[in-house]
Amino acid sequence: MPRSIRLTRLFSMADQLAAQLQGLQFAGLQSPEAIWHPDVNVYAHEDRLEVCMDLAGVSKQEIKVEVEPRRLVVRGQRQEPDSGCGDTSCCRILVMEIPDGSFERVLEFPVAVDTEKVSAKQDNGWLWITLPLQKEDES
Repeated sequence: MPRSIRLTRLFSMADQLAAQLQGLQFAGLQSPEAIWHPDVNVYAHEDRLEVCMDLAGVSKQEIKVEVEPRRLVVRGQRQEPDSGCGDTSCCRILVMEIPDGSFERVLEFPVAVDTEKVSAKQDNGWLWITLPLQKEDES
């Protein structure tokens, strides 16, 4: 096997391992009462953090966002999708992977955010939360 292919595979495996290790910093921070925990992507910019949360099927009214200087908590409820299985033609479920019910996701940040300037928008099933960083002199 050529050396460049082995290095490419090694870098790919290292990237996968780094992603798994990065996910550990958020592991174990969820409430045991919550049924499911939405997936997130967190992006760091020079002046802000941006959190993208997968909340497909959750209405805006069902989402509660709490922000502290170094912590973000998102809670809510997702209703089960209407499958049409209430009628007699649906006799069994073949696959059921989409979680419903109560959810919670707690993220701790290594930097303080300005809780007065946080904004959120929901776009096509994604919840985007912008967390401007607190300026050094405001700490």
